[in-house]
Amino acid sequence: MEKQKEENGVSKTNNITQEKGKNGGWGWVIVASAFMAHVLADGMLFTLGILYIEFLDEFKEGKGKTAWITSLIPGTMLTVGPITGALTNRFGCRSVCILGALVATAGFIISCFATSVYFLYCSLGILTGIGFGGIVLSTLVCVGQHFEKRRSFALGISVSGSGVGTFVFAPVVRILIDEYGWRGAILLEAGFILNIVLCGAFFRPVQNKIKKTDEEYVIRKEAIYLSSLEDKPITNKQIFTIVKNENEELQASQKESATSPDSTDSTVESCFSRHFDFGLLTNPIFTIFVVSNYFTALGFNTPYVYLPDRAEEKGMSQFDSAFLLSIIGISNTFGRIIFGWIADQKCVNRLLLYSMSLIICGTANVLNPFNDSKVYLMMYSAVYGMFIGVFVSLNSVILVDLLGSKRLDKALGLLMMFQGFGTLLGPPICGWLYDGTGSYSIPFYFVGGLVIFSGVVLCFIPLYKRSKTKNLYGISGE
Repeated sequence: MEKQKEENGVSKTNNITQEKGKNGGWGWVIVASAFMAHVLADGMLFTLGILYIEFLDEFKEGKGKTAWITSLIPGTMLTVGPITGALTNRFGCRSVCILGALVATAGFIISCFATSVYFLYCSLGILTGIGFGGIVLSTLVCVGQHFEKRRSFALGISVSGSGVGTFVFAPVVRILIDEYGWRGAILLEAGFILNIVLCGAFFRPVQNKIKKTDEEYVIRKEAIYLSSLEDKPITNKQIFTIVKNENEELQASQKESATSPDSTDSTVESCFSRHFDFGLLTNPIFTIFVVSNYFTALGFNTPYVYLPDRAEEKGMSQFDSAFLLSIIGISNTFGRIIFGWIADQKCVNRLLLYSMSLIICGTANVLNPFNDSKVYLMMYSAVYGMFIGVFVSLNSVILVDLLGSKRLDKALGLLMMFQGFGTLLGPPICGWLYDGTGSYSIPFYFVGGLVIFSGVVLCFIPLYKRSKTKNLYGISGE
């Protein structure tokens, strides 16, 4: 009886420890750290449109050619998502986040010595993009690992740092450029990004500790069971010796398997297969969603890059044009929270909400060139920021609704890759359209049409489901 009570006590303590680790406690510290990481990283990312104007003046290149600098960072960040995901699985969120912060910081520092746009392609574009990829993915994974019941709420808080960062750093970057020039501003931004190392240091893993506790409990239970067979009492010292020996044998076995060449190959192969499953593209529903995301990504970054330059062309001051990005940022934060709350309501069709938000967002882009006043552009910024928030906040939620949670990892890896391609090409295409027409009207019409199409094409998903259901009933009716 006493033995059973002891086992039940250990099991109960184990479950409580696991529940605490999964739904709060240190997890809220990680949410706060992830929030600050998004403030710093996305704050730098979504204010590149202010630096873009300086790059045009410095290097005297066309808008399309210069825009590659601003598109390479988010494009690379999304495209390397599957790779950074595999690294996170192998080395943990803390290591990947810290390494990403160091790489991104190095990219910004090296960019201070740029002599051409090609130099910035490699330093500010690719190198920084790789670093940001590690930061963003590791924050999402770490928050997700520490929460189960309130995972959506915790993730919503952490990613809302993106809008806050844009709101705060848009005027800050403008002031830094006015005081120290664009090279000094980039160097100071590198200092901001370096603080993400501290954020990553708080990313304490929770699963490893739970796993170790479970193993020790099983070994302890076996030891008590063996003592009952021998009808001899077993002391805590003997149990500790058994647990220690078992752990040493397990570590030796894991070390031997890790050094095996076959094991290394299988690990690499499993990481690759976990994040890449091109067979998903044979699923019509997933293919439609990928097409929609690709066209949304083509137009997603264009306002962040070109809106300040368009505003300055029409007579707005540099500070006021930068403040338009702040409006996008803060309205984007409210949009993510509001749409996240609405999407959680049982009576809401999430796919329809997602689709209509994209259509409204695209329509706002089409209407952008109709007026050049300060108030009009501020209203546009608020509407665009509010409704584009749905693209980030509901993307993975819609994916789970369409495919189920079991296929989320592989589907999200592929989706991020196609988003990266779209984000990479969008701003340069709009820059070439400006170079060819001498006006921002055509680029905004273009991206507006793309985003509207990305919302409309989602209507084919329920149509496909309906036709599939009809065919199924037709077959069964026969």
